[in-house]
Amino acid sequence: MGTALAKLKLHQRLSGSAAGMIIAATGAILLWRVAPPPGTLSHKLALVLCEAGAMWGLSALLLPSGRLARAIYWVSVNMLILAGMVGFVEVAGRAGKIDFARFRTQHAEESRNDYPLWTREPEVPLPEAFFRHPGPFSWTGQPLRTLEVLRLGTDNAYVNEQPISIDYDADGFRNPADLKDWDAVVVGDSYTELGYLPDAQMSSFIAAQRTSLRVRNLGVCDTGLLTYSRYLEHFGHAPSVKQVVFVMFEGNDIQDTELEHAALTRFQLYAERDYRELGAQTSFIKAMATVVKDARNKPKPQSYQNAWFRAKDELLPITISTELPINPKTMTGPQLMALKAGISACAHRAKEMNLRASLVYVPVNNRVYHGMLRFADSLPSEVREWTPHDLPRLVSELCAADGIAFADATPTLRAAAEQGRYVHNRILDCHVNAEGAKHIGEVIADVLSSTVMRADVATSPAQNMASP
Repeated sequence: MGTALAKLKLHQRLSGSAAGMIIAATGAILLWRVAPPPGTLSHKLALVLCEAGAMWGLSALLLPSGRLARAIYWVSVNMLILAGMVGFVEVAGRAGKIDFARFRTQHAEESRNDYPLWTREPEVPLPEAFFRHPGPFSWTGQPLRTLEVLRLGTDNAYVNEQPISIDYDADGFRNPADLKDWDAVVVGDSYTELGYLPDAQMSSFIAAQRTSLRVRNLGVCDTGLLTYSRYLEHFGHAPSVKQVVFVMFEGNDIQDTELEHAALTRFQLYAERDYRELGAQTSFIKAMATVVKDARNKPKPQSYQNAWFRAKDELLPITISTELPINPKTMTGPQLMALKAGISACAHRAKEMNLRASLVYVPVNNRVYHGMLRFADSLPSEVREWTPHDLPRLVSELCAADGIAFADATPTLRAAAEQGRYVHNRILDCHVNAEGAKHIGEVIADVLSSTVMRADVATSPAQNMASP
């Protein structure tokens, strides 16, 4: 009898100790694998789990027999049973390759496919560390209204938007399927892709019309200068091609190029690269953690209007960008290195292909409407107090050093704004609208049709060019 009781007590204590170890190990894994920043809720929770697990295990080992010890034993046994069940499902899921993401209310793949292609990160791998859109591909609907609905916008700015069909060729770019030869290539990010505008309103189409040249559009969102050089290399060759125009957006191209530079360095040093396809989620634990995270971070309906534009006699509600361009004075070493590497890569690729290279600089809407806005009090002070800086001049100088002609689209967009015209999408999305794309297309056309680039900086509102 006494021996059986002793064994029971030992079993109770070992069960409680094991449960405490599981709790503490969960906290330690969070600290090790997730590595939440100190002071955040996740970091505090991980520390609490470590401490609670240690206290639980010690209590099970040291407490004398009694009601509290029996309660710890009962909870511990149930905790071990639950841990065993979760462990069994985890192992079975991985072994059977079960996609637990299918049991969520909305599969991540389905959610991503709801978005127009121009809002999705490119996912088809190219050599080294680069990506492109899938193709051929077609999307039909109200692109801006769809984005507003998916982002739970309450402004209803695009309710009456006309549905359009947006087609991509076999390589994942916005060109006619039968375009087999071209005279010029325009390469850039979403400001070149313009995946919310009909073909006839794209800046590359406007440039082709004005110059009577055949122009191939190689624009894809979420890309930087290093990707531009790879797009030109893989998709720019044609019997008649003579020119290339790189379209650089000051809002995020440097940041994107910095990420590309780091990814390319990892590939070159360690042969490691990222992949962006959404594979099956065979981890039950990760799938449940995602469900909890989604529930905690569930977005709420909101208005995206944060400023007003003084358009003649009225104040037009707008969204001003809160992602400000990098100031050359505060630019980090890696950012400057990436910018130089990106421009040099573009110049090198163009020279290899015997192409005349130009770069068109596209500003953020903050720069275009500076001094013409009334800001909402909710905007951060750095946005309300932001003033234009010399990033265009730095990019111009780097282009000159690498033999790339430079043209700034800011003056022509600013001139339209000074006439009371808003040349960007009004709410949520801060890309240029049809009129803004037309102005950028005209700058690209001037670059393509110019035979002699001037060495000085022009002051014409139509263009601002500098020659190396």
